Amino acid sequence: MSTITQEFLDQDAPTRVRVLTGEDNDVERRAGKKPLFRSECTYYCPDEATARRCIEALAESDKRLRERPEELMLWDWQSTYFEAEKGNPNGGGTVILGVAWYDQAFFEDRKEAWFGAMHQRIYQGLGIPLDDIEVTHWSPVA
Repeated sequence: MSTITQEFLDQDAPTRVRVLTGEDNDVERRAGKKPLFRSECTYYCPDEATARRCIEALAESDKRLRERPEELMLWDWQSTYFEAEKGNPNGGGTVILGVAWYDQAFFEDRKEAWFGAMHQRIYQGLGIPLDDIEVTHWSPVA
């Protein structure tokens, strides 16, 4: 092992584990579509139980999304990752979810949906306060 690699590992760097596969890691699912915008959503979960509830809720949401007709697929989930919080004795960490947006008007209309009443009820049920959620939007550079 090189000295640089060992120094990096000695820093106790965080590790991300993919827990759900999304359109960015599934060529068939993406079906040749190119995202016009992307969003990254992070959910801090203080313990393993909260993280599991969050991931299970995202898996259920993805299942419902996959049942929609193709013409309604104006957005899709990207892969979801879990990054354990170093030193957290309760197994907590951050769930990281990506969103691919394929339609500009739909993106403009729905990009703040994460902050709406329906999503707030979901977060409350999961045990994740709004202060522990961050959403960032951007447009990919070609």
